[in-house]
Amino acid sequence: MNNLIITAIGSDRPGIVSELSGIITTHGGNVEESRMSRLGSDFAIIMLVSVSTDWEESLGVALQSINDLTISTKHTQIQEIGDNKKYQINLNGADNEGIVKVLSKYLAEKSINILEMETHITQAPISGTPLFNLNASVSIPNDIEEKVIQSDLSQIAQKLGVEIHLGN
Repeated sequence: MNNLIITAIGSDRPGIVSELSGIITTHGGNVEESRMSRLGSDFAIIMLVSVSTDWEESLGVALQSINDLTISTKHTQIQEIGDNKKYQINLNGADNEGIVKVLSKYLAEKSINILEMETHITQAPISGTPLFNLNASVSIPNDIEEKVIQSDLSQIAQKLGVEIHLGN
């Protein structure tokens, strides 16, 4: 079995997921993991699919036949994150430019790997002010102490005017 990452992006419409998953199943593939979201007026999909070597080429051809979607495939290997500690980072506060940049730069400098990240804007209940929300799953090397990360994140939160929580 081969493992493929399949990405698909196109104008949002009903039936995209059904059409894509139908083709994968028809060609002997199995969706192992996926993320799907409407972003603006488009719909974006990323999937980890396992498929037999015998079916891989025909799957690729069939995927390209879907109208109005930009589809790409890439081989990948299944990999464990090892003994690193997994944590959740939750951030929320006033929306301002550069929040993701500042946080991701800090994490990269500490060799902290982002496993998943989701961001979205909500409106404050009374004022309607845009609030930025970020939820991330990260892998922290064992030689980095949680209290150091927590202290650094508190300083970043103060500079950005947001709240950041680190938890398991």
